[in-house]
Amino acid sequence: MKKISIDEALNKKIPLLDVRTPAEFEKFHIPGAVNLPIFSNEERELVGTTYKQKGTDAAKDLGISIVSPLLPEFYKRAKEITNHQEFAVYCWRGGMRSKSLATIFEMMGLPSLQVEGGIRAYRQKVTTGLDDFSSQLTPYLVLEGLTGTSKTKILTALEKKGYPVIDLEGLAAHRGSVFGRVDLPERSQKEFEAKLYHRLKEIGETPYYIIESESKRLGNIIIPDFILEGKQKGTRIQVHAPLSYRIRTILNTYHPEQHHEEITDAITKIEKRFSGEDKEVIDQALEAKNYAVIIERLLLYYYDPRYEHKAYENEGNIINLSYESFEEGKRLVQNEIDRLDIKLRSEGEKVSL
Repeated sequence: MKKISIDEALNKKIPLLDVRTPAEFEKFHIPGAVNLPIFSNEERELVGTTYKQKGTDAAKDLGISIVSPLLPEFYKRAKEITNHQEFAVYCWRGGMRSKSLATIFEMMGLPSLQVEGGIRAYRQKVTTGLDDFSSQLTPYLVLEGLTGTSKTKILTALEKKGYPVIDLEGLAAHRGSVFGRVDLPERSQKEFEAKLYHRLKEIGETPYYIIESESKRLGNIIIPDFILEGKQKGTRIQVHAPLSYRIRTILNTYHPEQHHEEITDAITKIEKRFSGEDKEVIDQALEAKNYAVIIERLLLYYYDPRYEHKAYENEGNIINLSYESFEEGKRLVQNEIDRLDIKLRSEGEKVSL
């Protein structure tokens, strides 16, 4: 059985089969990999318990009894997934699971390789890569503004045009509020860091990064210190839009009528911070499913005061932009970034001289 390093596997862009359990795969996996689990979540736990209680041989016997009847299906799926081209198999640390299946595939005539070090090797690659990025002195342009000013939507439009945007909310699958996980998947810290690493690699050499002003946490995700430091010192583009525009934007983003229970649960988590009057108004609006009233109350008496307090953490110069439509906001922000781009590139050329 042949082995391949994680760098070789990624550079060759060959199909990757992750043979860990569905739970392990969901929590963190190499981008583009396909899950072909040797054990179910419950079976993996049973084998582990057997190993602890009865030893290695008993655990191996149990594992073989579970896997053997499934070999024809594994072979069939591997052929379908890889289309007979060379592929690599990995598990947690390049151990028994990937070695066993890669060996069997090779015996069956499939061009199979085992990834040395498993996903731990990939994790090390990500952490080392982020450490390298953290030592760079690339400046940040920071888009900030009150909730509902379309900051994320503007950044998405700029990213599609090729601007060096790091969409932290998109990478974290969280919108940065107590409602941030509504209609979005769970994402682990390891998966977020892997996506961040690949985005930074994709951007490559650049005179600046563009980010949205975020807190240290996006739900359960912790933003790396080097990005937070860049945010605090970066040039700040602060956007402003009317309250009516912001309410409409939030309604169109969250579609609360489709997620009433999730919205209610989220409000319950923060209701202790409401005044008696706010709680009464919001409760009545929830019962009537009047989401515009709920959003207006939350913006004026919860999110806006919190945002204004947090804004003082940033040190950079502020550029203020006001607009009443998304298209106008996108145009103004892009124009300002283009102006700053010329300035930063000029400063970079002077430093290199």
